[in-house]
Amino acid sequence: MVSTKEPKIRESYSPNDKERKLLKMVYDRHWAMKNSPDRKKMEKIWDKSMEQWEAHRPDRQTDVWQSNHYVPLTTAIVETALAEMEDQNSRPLILARSKEDEPKAQVMRKIDEFTWDVADGNIQSYDVKKDTLILGTSIAQEYYRQDLRKVKDIQVVNGKEKEVEELVYGYDDCMMEVVRLQDFFVDENARGFDGPFAARDCIRRYIMDIEDFKLYFQGDNDPLGNAKYVKPGGDINYYEFYKPPTGIDTSKQVEVLWYWSKSPEDWLIIVANDVMVKMGPNPYKHKELPFGRSIDIKRPHSFYGKGEPELLESIQDEMNTLRRMILDRNYLDIDKGFIVSDTLNLNDEDLIKRPHMLIPVTGGDANSVKAIEYGDIPRSVELSINNLNTDSIIVTGIDPRQASTPQPTTATQAALLKESALKKIRLKLKLYESEFLVRITRLRVSNIIQYYSQPRLEKIVGDASTQEYQLQLAALQAEGIEVSTVDGESYQNVYRQIPVEGKEFTPNADGQLEEKSSPGMHFFDAKPEYFLPVSRGGFVIKFGAGPTIPLSKPLMQTKATEMYDRLIQLALAGVGYDPVKLGDLLLKVNDYDPSDFKSPNSLGAEVPGLPAEQASPQVQQEAIALAQEENNLMMQGQEVPPTGYATPEHTLEHVSFMHDEPFQSQADKNITQLFTNHVMGEITLQQQRGSAEQGAQPNGAVSTNGNIPSFQGQGQQVKSPQGGGNVNNTQAQINPALKQGGADVPFI
Repeated sequence: MVSTKEPKIRESYSPNDKERKLLKMVYDRHWAMKNSPDRKKMEKIWDKSMEQWEAHRPDRQTDVWQSNHYVPLTTAIVETALAEMEDQNSRPLILARSKEDEPKAQVMRKIDEFTWDVADGNIQSYDVKKDTLILGTSIAQEYYRQDLRKVKDIQVVNGKEKEVEELVYGYDDCMMEVVRLQDFFVDENARGFDGPFAARDCIRRYIMDIEDFKLYFQGDNDPLGNAKYVKPGGDINYYEFYKPPTGIDTSKQVEVLWYWSKSPEDWLIIVANDVMVKMGPNPYKHKELPFGRSIDIKRPHSFYGKGEPELLESIQDEMNTLRRMILDRNYLDIDKGFIVSDTLNLNDEDLIKRPHMLIPVTGGDANSVKAIEYGDIPRSVELSINNLNTDSIIVTGIDPRQASTPQPTTATQAALLKESALKKIRLKLKLYESEFLVRITRLRVSNIIQYYSQPRLEKIVGDASTQEYQLQLAALQAEGIEVSTVDGESYQNVYRQIPVEGKEFTPNADGQLEEKSSPGMHFFDAKPEYFLPVSRGGFVIKFGAGPTIPLSKPLMQTKATEMYDRLIQLALAGVGYDPVKLGDLLLKVNDYDPSDFKSPNSLGAEVPGLPAEQASPQVQQEAIALAQEENNLMMQGQEVPPTGYATPEHTLEHVSFMHDEPFQSQADKNITQLFTNHVMGEITLQQQRGSAEQGAQPNGAVSTNGNIPSFQGQGQQVKSPQGGGNVNNTQAQINPALKQGGADVPFI
């Protein structure tokens, strides 16, 4: 007979028909996900894997002498792999789908970099990799987080101190957060988050203190007004669908389930202890499940992967057994047992095998005592242990001893060693990047577009009828700051400021931000017109070629020194290489700024062919602007002749650009040759002008033995790119119609 008695919770909270239906659906889905055969099997493996990584050993009783030593083999292999993976600072490329969006892609990369730093992305990424290696699977949630908390302050009112309480956001930005795998439940038929077998729904479980729950679920976070009905408690008869879990303090903690669904319906449903707190559509514009999955060793037909401890389980157990037996034998050898007469009064406990035990024998002298001697450990035991170590290297591809062995003598040897020994780690990195980071970045970019395009409204303080207030409004509008009116109050639209080091973003004639090198820290406003894509489909998120495990900093310095020693003699002899560039490379790899070591003339303090006092700041600025336009054209593969009467500042802009990341990551052999021809031609012309000033004849062409051909002539005389005057009366003609946006540079 089925009882029709209402549960006690319905005395205070009575859901409507829709709420009751969805409550039952969420708890049914939770039960189905939690009790799927695949997950139940994996939960046992997760527990065992964590014990292996922690090298867990139970407390030994005082009367137990046997060793419980745990060989930290699994710990060493996991930490070795993690150390190598962390050396690779993996970040995907954010590329435009059309040329019109190239400047926007550049800006989006800088915003993504900013949000990654704000959210401690490197720390979260470390945790993801560690969970991946230990458990085989790691889950991270990509979402927009607003961390609301209550703060108190003291204010003086009418001469008296008064305690004032207010709610503030401790964090208000995009974030990637690692999810405890045991608190994440996914569609039992899913094989991943993408593809034909993508997860249709999932649940993230939170255990919250009741006070934290009340603080968070208020205002906009409590749209149904039901949060007040949520109560902690362990009485199973109190609830209808909810069963209090074991392992939590039911007197003051609440189990909150966030149910996300994208098929067959779009849902975000939040339930807490049998109370519907929120139900509605997915708030994110991408309409995806806001989670990413990282896999160590992929099981193609399962959602969950295989971790390093699972591979090493049998090896770890056998290694522990052998090592414990050896230690036990050593204990017995150090504290020997004795052979005594059986006439002694001994009980069964005295005869248990242990150090200092007694073994009675028949026919012996009643007063004689003889120590038991043990032979040495057989060679086969040592071979067995070595074979187990070899098995661990075969199955994981990782030898933890490499981290403590002496480093090779040269950087080249170190690179070859890593190339041969760490191929399996390369595979793990490739899977981490292509399956996890690409998806997380795709979700991050969508959230940036959704939330960063909305300005923050800051109230303009003052009396609207005063002239001072009107002047303030006019000043804001003159600065290009938008002003909105809400309920008769004026607010200025404030966009987030993005810091950029060593680069400066300034609006061009088309209203798009252009990047140029500039020392120091700079900022730009993240206005929507700077990063919202025009083309349908937004940006392309991808990685370049396969992951490369870089050398350590000392090895990189050794490698650069080796190259410098071999090439500097050729450079000084004028055979194909520039000694200044080689010196710059050596200084940079040793963390020094090359400009700090340059002589004033090498930095372009004077203009060959023109007295220093005549090289006005305006002329220098126009020369640099022309060089930037020429850089854009040559990056597109167009040949630009050497600029006649180019100033050192103009040529230095080309050289600096060739050392920057956009050029290093995108320039192919042809583009590099175009830049080399252009720069060497300008240097040749400057040298000729310098000789002419001293009354000598021009040297003519400059010839080298490398890939740089000889140059003839004095360049072409054409107009400034702005069309408003000439730079030293001779500049290379730039067609504004050919000007395009920023390049697709990788962000590392």
